[in-house]
Amino acid sequence: MTKTLATFTGRMLLVGCGNMAGAMLDRWLAAGLDPALVAIVDPFAKPREGIAHFAALADWLAAEQGAEWIMLGMKPQQLGEVADDLTPVLTGETHLLSILAGVSLADLALRFPAAKAQVRILPNLAARIGAGVSAFATLGDVDAAAVAGLLDPLGTVVALADDSTMDLITAFTGSGPAFVFRLIESYAAAGERLGLSSDDALKLAIATFGGSTALLADSGEKPGVLVAQVASKGGTTQAGLDVLDEGGQLAALLTNVLRAARDRGRELADIARGDG
Repeated sequence: MTKTLATFTGRMLLVGCGNMAGAMLDRWLAAGLDPALVAIVDPFAKPREGIAHFAALADWLAAEQGAEWIMLGMKPQQLGEVADDLTPVLTGETHLLSILAGVSLADLALRFPAAKAQVRILPNLAARIGAGVSAFATLGDVDAAAVAGLLDPLGTVVALADDSTMDLITAFTGSGPAFVFRLIESYAAAGERLGLSSDDALKLAIATFGGSTALLADSGEKPGVLVAQVASKGGTTQAGLDVLDEGGQLAALLTNVLRAARDRGRELADIARGDG
């Protein structure tokens, strides 16, 4: 069934519209969101047809336009710069959405107590094509059906009981696409070093990763089951797996990658609160 926003109502203000917020907006527009309901406060935002674009928050405030939905999509360390100006336009009808890494629901509630609800969302870039992952948690008098309807067109949606694991999920799914892209890039580079042309190596790497993840998702099996279907004792696949699995080095490397990204999220939270 097509996930549509053609019946979505309520004005939306995007405070910041960089890569991630822009990907979400592009998908929402493709899903039928009326661009006349959207305003953007971001002097660097990519123009979107039919959307009112304001270079600065002061311009939007001067226009005296309300918004039932306000999404924070700038850098988390910029929260202090916009909080004071944004506070007067938040009302008991406003859902405050945030995709700011490291900024907790408690932080949002402290900064913007007048909002009807605070919704912390962790999307990823594949939302642009409706294949993303959006984990979210809420605080306050949230319209759960409306929030779910807004996130559904972006891809897989995971509702969390609270935001206690959000820093890890930021690293795991939010940063995850970049890690996967780097793995594909490195896989292609390895093929090129061993004799493939750069074009063939990248094309084959993309197809191999894409086909493998699609098969895994379609099969409903654990990854190890499919590993066993590809590998045979003493064969070529097992020879490569022996290198990957030696000393648990791959798992250790990925754990360190996620830990570094998670910890940086916590540092950004301290900066956003003015503690850093």
